[in-house]
Parts: sequence; C-alpha cells; structure tokens
Amino acid sequence: MIVEPPGLPADRVGAAVRSGWGVDVVGSRHLSVGSAAWHWRVDGDAGPHWFATVEPVASDDQRAALLAAYDAATRLAGSLPFVVPPVRARDGLLAVDVEPGMLLSITPFLEGAPGVGPLADDTARAHLAALLGDLHRQRRPRHLPVWRPRVGRAHAGREELEDCLRLGSWTGGPWSGPTQRLLAEARPVVERALRRFVLLGAAVAGAMDRWVVTHGEPHAENLIGTPDGVRLVDWGNVCLAPRERDLREALGEAEGAEPWFAYVESGGRPDPLSPDTLELFALERHLGEIAVHAVRFSRAHEDGADERRCFGELEARVAGLLERWA
Repeated sequence: MIVEPPGLPADRVGAAVRSGWGVDVVGSRHLSVGSAAWHWRVDGDAGPHWFATVEPVASDDQRAALLAAYDAATRLAGSLPFVVPPVRARDGLLAVDVEPGMLLSITPFLEGAPGVGPLADDTARAHLAALLGDLHRQRRPRHLPVWRPRVGRAHAGREELEDCLRLGSWTGGPWSGPTQRLLAEARPVVERALRRFVLLGAAVAGAMDRWVVTHGEPHAENLIGTPDGVRLVDWGNVCLAPRERDLREALGEAEGAEPWFAYVESGGRPDPLSPDTLELFALERHLGEIAVHAVRFSRAHEDGADERRCFGELEARVAGLLERWA
C-alpha cells in the first residue's frame, strides 16, 4: 500500500519486530509498494535488514490459509534456493498479531531490483519457467492450501460484487459515483464473465490428480535479482492448483520453444497447457480485483493515494474484461 495503515506507524512495526523476533532494531520506514498489504524496511544493528509485511485477514479461514501458506514456503525453501519464506519468530510462529485482523511477518530484505511490467522476451520467460518447473515437480508440503475457484477474497467476493452491480446509488465516498458508473456500463459483461468463471471452475475441479504446487503470482514484480541469483518472493498465496495458475506469462505468452525447454528440463510436464484453464485464471485475476475495488468504493473511504491507485487498477481490469469477454 502507498499509505501506512492508521494506527500502525513505522516505529510501532519496528517495536513489534524487536519484541517478536528479538531483532535489535535501529530504524524502520514504510515502503510504498504492493497493493494488498503494507510493507516496511526494518534495519537491525549492524545488519541484517528485514522486509516486514502486515497482511489484513478478514476471517479465521483466511488467517489459517495464510499461515499454512507461510509454513509451506518454509518447507519448500529447504529444497528450492529461490524461495524466500517468512522467518519464524522467537516463539516459533511465522506471523504475529500486530493488531486485530492484521498479521505481521518478516523476510530478509533483499538487496536487489524487482522487475517491472510484463516479462520482456523469451529469455526472461525461460528464466522464470525454469524456476516454475522446479517448483511444480516438488512434492506437496504438509498442510498446503488447496486452490478453489473463488472470486476475490473474504467479504469481497462474488456475492459482494453481484450486490455492488445491483446497487442503485453509491454514497461511500468520492470514488463511489465513478465506480458505480463504470460498473453499470460494464454490468452485462461482468455478469457474463462471472457465469463463465463458474462453468470453467467446475470443469477444472475434477482433475486434482494433475495439480501441482503453485506460487500464484510469479510476475516480474515478485522476481528480485540478487548477487546470489534470482529470488521469488511473496508466498502468501502458494497452494495446490492447476499448473496454468503460474504459467500464463512464462509459457502462455512464449514466442518460441526456449521457455518450454527450460520448464521441462527443470521438471515441468511437457504436455500442452489447457486454454480453458488459462482463461479461468485470467478471469480469476480480473474479477477478483474488480470485486475487491468495487467493495472498497461501495463503503466509506477517503480520497488518498491508495484510493486513486485502486481506481486506476479497477479501470484497467474492467477495460481488460471488456476487451476479451465482451
């Protein structure tokens, strides 16, 4: 998030890291990165430095799934050097409650540059495909969450999106009117896309014997180039799922054979990707973000940097939906 959450300034996050992980904290500052959680850099005395993340959790199920994903990441890191899992606190937990409904975790702060935008070419796709092939051949870690065809997240999913589409007048704040008008114009396409998502999800759910360990968001922004090699970060959505969940950009958009060769050579299956399953996950991304932002702007909100960024993301997702599914 661009703006720190109310009541959780950087010094309080630093104090929580000091208390929970025993780090001799000498400084902390908020980082204006990410869109679904808050992040800080926390500096220890003489190093190392830490990347602190606070994830909002709206239900017990969401909390349990997040902790299970963190645990799976720590297990995967034992055999995959590119995995950057959360570090256990002094009490052995992978995250601590810093506020009701807010979980704090830390990972090592990586001195390197993340990618930006789509992967540039087949060479970049091949580098990612090699990592994913290695990931997809791993045995399922104990308690790994299982993917289910679901729009959005707890309290901002399909039902809430459908409620938003039916709302006659939005009065939550300055972005309510623009959001209501945007969705009213796109309503037939959004409703058709929701029905298509349900049908595709039902078809995929019967083939779990072919599912693999997936990261969920292996895009350029989660790839960090370090002196020791590329690292894949943000493992809060790792789960057992169809491999297409990870492969749209690395293989689905490949121009030649190089990415496929890298994927198969590192352990991935050579059989073609399913167009319907790729479409399912494209719909999941578009509809999920539309649902989250629509619910946000249907309720009380301010007019800050995060709100402006979220409305821009909503416009982009609606435009993408109209372009492909109209």
